[in-house]
Amino acid sequence: MSLLTEKLRVFHRIAAGGNVHILALGSSNTEHFMVGAHWFDYVQLGFMHKFRRWDHETSHVDNPALCLNAGTSNNTTGELLARFDRDVAPFRPDLIILTAGINDANPARQVPLDKFRANLIELRERTNALGGDILFQTYYSCDMERLAVNHPDWAVNYIPYMQIVRETAGEYLNDNFIRWERLRRYDVTAFRLLMRDDLHLNPVGNAVVGLDLIRALDLTLPEENLPWIRDGVFARLTMDILETKEKMEK
Repeated sequence: MSLLTEKLRVFHRIAAGGNVHILALGSSNTEHFMVGAHWFDYVQLGFMHKFRRWDHETSHVDNPALCLNAGTSNNTTGELLARFDRDVAPFRPDLIILTAGINDANPARQVPLDKFRANLIELRERTNALGGDILFQTYYSCDMERLAVNHPDWAVNYIPYMQIVRETAGEYLNDNFIRWERLRRYDVTAFRLLMRDDLHLNPVGNAVVGLDLIRALDLTLPEENLPWIRDGVFARLTMDILETKEKMEK
């Protein structure tokens, strides 16, 4: 068990025989708005394959982790807080996977860095008050060159807002940005094969984020699944190789 999974109470509750709620909270990166597998689908599969319970005759099965997607496109952290009592609190999630910041970083939305940080802290405090934990995610890197042409102020804000996510998260972090930005700088053409547009993932990009989360959470995805997501597997392996190369060069 990793340090992260040791800290997250959701795993202790499953081990104790309990059933849990896992909720994805965010904006368009989280909302399942297009066809194809979404990154949160991989999390659901990972929990199911690792923790589902069979009776001794394998005639009955129970999946202890119920996964709920509460993503809504264009939401800022303030809007996530505004609908928290409606979309989050009733489910009393044991774990929230929070991916927020891209809309806050848009200057048109007028969310200063200090307000963004305060909103993230409040989201965590309100989740903790329900007995749950938040796993923060930075966004994957966006297509910086294209975003800089179409929305230059937004592109400038991207990195500072992701840094606030890191600082707030501490050890409760899945840092997508570093891995994706490393690939973008190495080969922007390969990077764009994972993107739907400047800011959103296609199904292959979703597979990469999902596979990274499965690994971070020590979950299981049977190898029989891998041929169907081979492009995502190769993309993640490429990111792994680039990460190893960077460490060796330091």
